[in-house]
Amino acid sequence: MDTLRTRGYYGPTLYEHYKKSKYSEDEELAKLVKRYSNIRISYGYHFDGYPKYRYMAKDRATSDMFFTLSAHTESLEEFKQMTVGIISFDDHRRLFEILEAVEPIYDELVWNPYYDKAQAKLKALKEYAEKVNLGEMLGPIAHFLNSIWSTDVPVIVSFSIVPGHNIRLVPPPIGNVIRAGLLTESEDYFNYSWYVGVIVHEFSHRAFAEQRLKMHQQIDHWFTESRSPHRGMVNLMFNEVLGGAIGHKVREDLLGKAHAFTYNQQVIKAFDEAIYPLVVSYLDKGKSIDRAFVNESLAIYEKTFPNALNKYLNLFQAYYLLTDVEGGEEHKLPDVIRKNIVGPMMYEVGRGITDENIDALMTYDFTKVIVITKDHERTMKYLKDKISALERFDNLDAGADWVLSCHDADRNPYVIVNIQSPEAFEGVTKKLKATELIDPAKPIVMLEQ
Repeated sequence: MDTLRTRGYYGPTLYEHYKKSKYSEDEELAKLVKRYSNIRISYGYHFDGYPKYRYMAKDRATSDMFFTLSAHTESLEEFKQMTVGIISFDDHRRLFEILEAVEPIYDELVWNPYYDKAQAKLKALKEYAEKVNLGEMLGPIAHFLNSIWSTDVPVIVSFSIVPGHNIRLVPPPIGNVIRAGLLTESEDYFNYSWYVGVIVHEFSHRAFAEQRLKMHQQIDHWFTESRSPHRGMVNLMFNEVLGGAIGHKVREDLLGKAHAFTYNQQVIKAFDEAIYPLVVSYLDKGKSIDRAFVNESLAIYEKTFPNALNKYLNLFQAYYLLTDVEGGEEHKLPDVIRKNIVGPMMYEVGRGITDENIDALMTYDFTKVIVITKDHERTMKYLKDKISALERFDNLDAGADWVLSCHDADRNPYVIVNIQSPEAFEGVTKKLKATELIDPAKPIVMLEQ
């Protein structure tokens, strides 16, 4: 149901299978998905004291309990009984009414026709994991990551049947549960070393999150005390690129040869490949992440992305987008950025160019994006009074479409978009992708109307 609710965000292959079926136009199923979307199963809570960017360590939600318990139950009825009390009784009742109504459809589309194939592949994968001693790989990885992951806590890999040829995204691990799709339709793509690499990659994320609080704070301090202008970005990307490099090393070890990096995100892939020799060196020597590792990671990022402070591909890795676009349409703007420039590590959207949202924008650590589509003259006057970086730009034509990209005195990047309608934002992103870099000598890019 989450695959249908999110239109396949974490399950694009499964979603494509659904779209090709007779149920893609089924009105009753569409109503069930809408009802499911209106049930709140996720209530967030947080652990105190963790650094800002350690989201996997500090952020929790009640939905985590549902996903974790689903890996421990054998039937929908057992799952229903195990999850009583996590959310309100009324929401719980409505949730399982929907799941019970959808179960026959899932059985028809996925379970019944593909179960035998999936079971055969799962059996072979288990045998392969035992043959290569997958369990013994995890201890040295946890040591490298300064993790306190206990050897008596099992790592549970919960597979979903995916009728397809490839998997583009894997949902993040929760607790000691790693979630992944088990492909049924491609012998070429199905490679046991790939699955072991994915499992190790996802385990690494969880192991990194399960450091002692003081270690999280120590690593964060090594970043924040650095003078590198990239310290925030590398700190944000740290867990992801470490997981990618570790998973890649394991797969190369299993294959016995070099293997191309396949991460489906350009910036992370390039950084992953660049930091890989450093990660391999520490793992081979049995060393743990230390200050020297952090400093070298920063140096590698700067060498890999020498124009990171001016290149839109890097700038849109993390951004706060503030806009006057309303009615839910504001949330479509990041989708356009994702399609035409890059899929970000992180972003936030502020609706309404107000004092409160400007304050949030100004305190944001990464790229600050403002999209203006109406009341142009008044809004530009207001922004100039609020943002010192804009003071030097006079005679901006409120009636024209343009993009102003610049930095303030502290090298914080701003991208100010002035367009006459939200629909023009598609052209903006295509123009920025083609332009590639901020030109400090020509910070304003004019757009055709």
